[in-house]
Amino acid sequence: FNSTNRLPRQRFFPSPSIMKLSPIFIIALSAATDVASAFSRISRPPSSIPTNKNIINVKPSQLESLLPSSLSPTSSTSLRSKGEFAEEEGTGIFSDIQINAPYAIPYIGFLAFGYAMTTMEAPGASQVILEKFLADPVNPGVNELFATIFNLLGLAALPFACLTMPGAKGQKPPLVPFLLGGVFAGYGSIGIAMSTRKEVTVVNEEDLGWVTKNVLENKIFNWAMVALAASVFVSTGVLSGLAADAGGQIQGYTELFQSSAIVSASSCDLAILTVTAASLIPEDLKRRGFDDSGKAAAIAASTVFLPIFGAILYCALRPKLVSE
Repeated sequence: FNSTNRLPRQRFFPSPSIMKLSPIFIIALSAATDVASAFSRISRPPSSIPTNKNIINVKPSQLESLLPSSLSPTSSTSLRSKGEFAEEEGTGIFSDIQINAPYAIPYIGFLAFGYAMTTMEAPGASQVILEKFLADPVNPGVNELFATIFNLLGLAALPFACLTMPGAKGQKPPLVPFLLGGVFAGYGSIGIAMSTRKEVTVVNEEDLGWVTKNVLENKIFNWAMVALAASVFVSTGVLSGLAADAGGQIQGYTELFQSSAIVSASSCDLAILTVTAASLIPEDLKRRGFDDSGKAAAIAASTVFLPIFGAILYCALRPKLVSE
């Protein structure tokens, strides 16, 4: 309390310690709780079975009459096997989840890196840059190279939707909320889905949702994505800036990277998203009947040289799905 006996003013931002808690840990803890609950229900012996020293002398035909009605084989609550319990527990949203380390480790590292850069930057450094983007997203008046990175991050969810939604059926947790969140949070949201997603190389046409079938697999939409991504390089002025003074552009970006958390975290985010999208391309090609793993790896690697734009261009050029 201060001298006027009033409560001090509270900040509207969450405590940094809360930001350390990874959603991957929450998912793993929930899954472990489901498994522990199922095991306790399976292994706990019924407490209502009577203890009779002479039960060994009872004929098998008379054994049913000694059991409580709730345990009678003819009752509606008969004993069930562990397999039946496992099937029942397998219907939860967090059941049967496996953590994919190649995606979970970069996710945790990304959160740790972003938090570390936030603690080291000067107060308000990121806020100033963010306010410029809110005032004018296309021409915010900052380094053109970073402006391009920041605008490409807003498009990253599009190629990820094209690459993952054909195999979205049965994924736990569902992919859609995390893909939508990726528009604003990048890998901070998409990374959760990638860390639990299962590979799907065979699909049926009836398993595709309406949006996947009519929008994400539509070549008109795919080429519209390419045009939108290409416009970023023109509208931000990065091409003309690099042509006029490439050294100055790179130096200005480097200084921002070292002094601003939003610049360093966004750059790290773009790098992780680019590599992650490339890793999904061989799987996507298998769904389309392309079995040459060597060429598939080469196609995936080529997209890394054009961050995000390369993955978007692949979605426009890829063959059609092969339905089983």
